[in-house]
Amino acid sequence: MFGWGRKRAVEKRAKLLARMVTLITHGLKSKTYEQFVASFSNPGEEPDAFDRSNHELHFQMRISPTCWYDATASYPLRESPWVSLHGGGDDFGVLITVAPSAGITVGLHLASGQRAGRDARAAIHSLHTIPGFRSFAAIERELGIR
Repeated sequence: MFGWGRKRAVEKRAKLLARMVTLITHGLKSKTYEQFVASFSNPGEEPDAFDRSNHELHFQMRISPTCWYDATASYPLRESPWVSLHGGGDDFGVLITVAPSAGITVGLHLASGQRAGRDARAAIHSLHTIPGFRSFAAIERELGIR
């Protein structure tokens, strides 16, 4: 029984992440860097002068006391903006990238010796079932890399 409750919680979290990613994607497409900063900065955590000069924003989406996503948004000059979300806690190791020109990709990204969070693989699986979310491996296959 415990496993089913955990699975439902992960699926619920994946749906919440999907809604947030949709909101972020819309923001990337429709907002300037300054407008995006005003919409997505955590209170009191606005970008410093260095990040502003690089057109970057760092913010955190706290899903629960044991699960969060650290985000980096970038509005590079003469390129499309993008966002990367790195899971922490229960979703440690989940990497979501969002680029309006390339879509949404989800995968597991761990440094050597790191262990994935207890729900990371289940979260990735749940996100892959949501339309619009693709795996890094699927993109590599399409490009002929794998």
